[in-house]
Amino acid sequence: MILKLNKLYILNYILFCQILNPKKSQTPIIYLINQNYHIFLLMFLIIIFNLMKEIFLIVLLFSINPIKCKSNFFLGSTMKKIKENIKKNLIIGVIERYSWIKIKPFFISYIKAKFKNCDCVIFYRKIKYDTLNKIRSLGVITFEIPKQYNGMKINNCRYKIYEDYLSDKLDKYNMVLHADIRDTYFQKDVFKFFKNKKKFIGIALEDGYITDKFASSWMTNQYGKEIYEKLKNKTIICSGTIWGTVDKFLELAKYIWKEIEKKSPYNYSIHDQTCEAYLIYHKNMFNDCIITSDIYSGPVITVGLSNKNFSYDSEDNLLNFKGDIAAVIHQYDRKPKMVEIVKKKFINISYNITLIDLIANKNNEDDYIYIKYLIYIICIIIITFIFIFSLRKYLNQKELIKIIKKKVKRKGYTKINILK
Repeated sequence: MILKLNKLYILNYILFCQILNPKKSQTPIIYLINQNYHIFLLMFLIIIFNLMKEIFLIVLLFSINPIKCKSNFFLGSTMKKIKENIKKNLIIGVIERYSWIKIKPFFISYIKAKFKNCDCVIFYRKIKYDTLNKIRSLGVITFEIPKQYNGMKINNCRYKIYEDYLSDKLDKYNMVLHADIRDTYFQKDVFKFFKNKKKFIGIALEDGYITDKFASSWMTNQYGKEIYEKLKNKTIICSGTIWGTVDKFLELAKYIWKEIEKKSPYNYSIHDQTCEAYLIYHKNMFNDCIITSDIYSGPVITVGLSNKNFSYDSEDNLLNFKGDIAAVIHQYDRKPKMVEIVKKKFINISYNITLIDLIANKNNEDDYIYIKYLIYIICIIIITFIFIFSLRKYLNQKELIKIIKKKVKRKGYTKINILK
């Protein structure tokens, strides 16, 4: 009777039989440890190192992006793939005729804010190819606005564009933030402030009332004097930033678009902001799920109408009046000091974006192959060096095989072939 053994299988067998059934293998394993304790230690360290590789890879990729982390290189039998079980968040907006310098603060600050598990989707019209390339190089997803919306005011037709895009993505996204691109920048991941909220709409309140010159004119022209008189003491709702869970955001976008359609989307005197105020204040829609944010305590602030003096921290981050760093700042272009800070931090630089910044904001899963294989190669090199030098110093294969042959023959085998 011939028993054929592979050297690696022998080592694994001796090690794991002791773990699974220590009593039956007690004598051989103790003998092996006593005679060649360094062999047992080496094998134990190799197995532990393999487990640590797996843990290291998972932790690293989860720290970069918890959803796109896949583990199928090393201990595939224990964890072949970490499936996506958390929905992404989404930043969405529209641009038309802007040069790169006008919208650079939005995109550079988006990268610097290190949004986790977030897509940025931009719909564009009449944007130069060079500008599009710079936007796309930052991992932003872009779509050209369909020709069916030609002639429509972009701030009005955007709600129909959002509706068409999101209608089949309720299972993909959790929260959505719509923002004006030209006069908005980020300081933090805004979605972290609302991660425990269920089914809500977020609106940014301006530091003023509908009696304001422009707001009063828009409300009177669109809905008449009677509606204006009813709503004139209400705080202005800014339509430049709207956020919420994807279902509620989609619902609001549909209602705003219906209001715009009633007045004609081709009419440039129709303002989406007025439609939003009408729905929320007059129709009392979404009253059970509205979250408001303002310059006093909110993470999303609209600064245009405020005459107050804003504060900044040592890194020139704008603070709300509660003293916290605001996550999203809208209408900064109306404040000279803010414009200077934005120029210094986001405009007067040449792609001051680090590799980690880009990795943290990757949206295409295929891009992860580079970081995946980099980690894989580094681990292989480390393992190889540890194994080679440990083997040269400690492991005596002939002695090990001699021990194994002696012990196995006691079981009744007449011949043993050790396969290489």
